[in-house]
Amino acid sequence: MSLKDLLPEGSYEEIVAEAHARKMEVSSGPFMVTCPTCKKRIPYDTSNPFRPFCSERCKLLDLGAWANEERTIAGRPVNEDEDADLLQDPNLPVRHSSD
Repeated sequence: MSLKDLLPEGSYEEIVAEAHARKMEVSSGPFMVTCPTCKKRIPYDTSNPFRPFCSERCKLLDLGAWANEERTIAGRPVNEDEDADLLQDPNLPVRHSSD
């Protein structure tokens, strides 16, 4: 499996285009990335089991930030009930429990 397989469609091509725009040689050495936590430049290859992080420490710091909800993905709240408005619909028949 390659980096291209792991990225969303079209992302790899954007990265290559940006690298060429910066006059970097993509094929002359390891693909370099920035650690999301400490911003250190590191090679993205199989010799680093923590990639895209530079170390286990940075990986765990990132995981902790997600667990503490310091990082989120934009969207509607998960606990939002999409059908809640139907419960208040006056056109629906009322159910009575048989006690």
